[in-house]
Amino acid sequence: MKALTLVLVTAGTAAVAANCSPFSPDLGNAPYKCAVAEPRCPDGYTCFEENAADPNTHVCVGEGGLAPDAGSSGFQCLDDSGFGMNDTIGGAFQTPVAGTMMSMAVASSICPELDKDHYAVNVTVTNSNLEVITSWDSGMPVNISILNAAGTSIGNGTAMGDLAFRVCLPNLPIGTYYASAFAAGTVKNNYRLSIKIVPNC
Repeated sequence: MKALTLVLVTAGTAAVAANCSPFSPDLGNAPYKCAVAEPRCPDGYTCFEENAADPNTHVCVGEGGLAPDAGSSGFQCLDDSGFGMNDTIGGAFQTPVAGTMMSMAVASSICPELDKDHYAVNVTVTNSNLEVITSWDSGMPVNISILNAAGTSIGNGTAMGDLAFRVCLPNLPIGTYYASAFAAGTVKNNYRLSIKIVPNC
């Protein structure tokens, strides 16, 4: 996964660089700072406010562009846009695990704060054993739960040392399950996710 790069310049500076009107520029999808007064962004752009109280996190994002994850904290979040809007089980990323593959591993991020990532697993063989692991290189933990089709937690991660959580549920019936990655409070972090059908838990 590539990291999302922020280009933080004012709308006026970007417009001068593009040599066009500040209200109808073709500035691409890279976000840049919103103006203080209205209009805060040129036509076709929306002001995204990660933190309403901190103007340094207010950036203009083009239609179809990606809102930045990192804000002004200096922390560089991975670009996890390939997983879609997976904050809820309704938008969960559909994995191939238990359908055409026995395992998969991905890199993603909990960004912005209070983000949750959901990954759907369609178990097609009764009595399957589903293992999910989150791991990270540094920073605060990214926990994991397995949810049933109704979105209720049926298994919670336990620590594997300081940099990983694991949950494994044995003998699952056929059905849809969700791996839910999350962190506490104001935590942002990049993480790796492993989902496997294993011989034993």
